[in-house]
Amino acid sequence: MEYIEGFANNKGVNIYYIDNGVKDSKKTPLLICPGLSECAKDYIKLINKITDRRCVALSFRGRGISDSPNTGYTLEDHIEDIKVVIKKLDLKEFCILGISRGVSYELGYSVLKPDTLKGIIISEYPPQHKEMSNGWAEESIEIYNCHCDCVSISYEVLKKIEDESEQVDFREDLKKITCPSLIIKGKLEDSLLSDEDIADYINNLSSQSILIKRFDNVGHNIQSEEFERLAKSVEEFLISID
Repeated sequence: MEYIEGFANNKGVNIYYIDNGVKDSKKTPLLICPGLSECAKDYIKLINKITDRRCVALSFRGRGISDSPNTGYTLEDHIEDIKVVIKKLDLKEFCILGISRGVSYELGYSVLKPDTLKGIIISEYPPQHKEMSNGWAEESIEIYNCHCDCVSISYEVLKKIEDESEQVDFREDLKKITCPSLIIKGKLEDSLLSDEDIADYINNLSSQSILIKRFDNVGHNIQSEEFERLAKSVEEFLISID
């Protein structure tokens, strides 16, 4: 399937996006917020699966071919990346999907603009924006270089994220989110989402419908190791909120 590429301007920082261009569908659109080291192109496979509705993925600043400014890697800066893509593409009443660290950016947007959402999908991350400790960037790039075929983030950007990160607890603000929610968790040891985190979501979200999907044979990297099941779960949830 062909897709449209473009950039949204966030105060001089160009944020890349991919859009499947399905504008005539009345079904709920999907906006994808990739994980920390990912970019929009990592989700072409998922975009190609979802052919009956609008589907958009963005590359946050410092990822893929989005601009990499010298500063500006706070939670608020990433939230603004989401906002400018939504505005550029005129997305309304959509479902937002966050993967790993993308969840913290997704939640940051969602608690500010809950009225724009028809659904929220949270994959493998607790309800917080984590402050990264000194040395995290160096450890992370070593892991990526050893275990990942393609990494969409540089050490320099990781270091800037480390330096500008602050701890934010979203639990109280989750009450602002009223749309249906899907929470996805891997069950192996490398999962970043604990049962206590899931309880925090359940106890604080104001959603009338909260669905939990557990993936038995995978840990954190559900999108790469259990793609077909993830895609099916996303599609079923979208159908349920249409």
